[in-house]
Amino acid sequence: MIDLPDWIYQRVEAGENLLRPQLAALAVALGNDGRFWADRVRHDPNTRYFNQLYRDVNLDVWLICWLDAQDTGYHDHDLSSGAVFVVEGSLCEDYFYRDAAGWIDVRTRERPAGDVFDFDGSSIHGLRHAGGPPATSIHVYSPALWRMGYYEPGEGGMRRTSITYADEMNLGASLPPTKPELNPSQGARPLEPAGAAD
Repeated sequence: MIDLPDWIYQRVEAGENLLRPQLAALAVALGNDGRFWADRVRHDPNTRYFNQLYRDVNLDVWLICWLDAQDTGYHDHDLSSGAVFVVEGSLCEDYFYRDAAGWIDVRTRERPAGDVFDFDGSSIHGLRHAGGPPATSIHVYSPALWRMGYYEPGEGGMRRTSITYADEMNLGASLPPTKPELNPSQGARPLEPAGAAD
């Protein structure tokens, strides 16, 4: 049986960052192949559950599970482009929009099951469960996430707080600690998906 790193190696050139269309295609392909993530789906009423499925220098892959009122808050992905595939349920993506008069407003796009969308690292958005049945989504980023920006109202307007990958993992994540071994012949790719022993 093929494992997730081998599955990824068949689709992604080692040592290269992916472009947004490649990220979207990878998210859809992985989202449609539940053998690599379906046993990790957990919908927790107390917190948004996320599980890192794979990570190397150029690619970061996450499973995120959502229930009512769970959200990410407004954030960007610093230097990493990304794509999200909604496997089941529905999410809402809130984003800032400049209207014809130049005013900034918030708009929402509903992202139903089967929807895929991509974004660059500087795009600011927030994702939240849209209500109804639980939602499950696959998120892929390239290069791998190292920093994110979180936005909150502050004196004089919205303020960005930079947060590291390690900080994100410690903010109530449901992840086991991951320190995959590296295989030098594969560049900086791990030998198995992060949290495989979970």
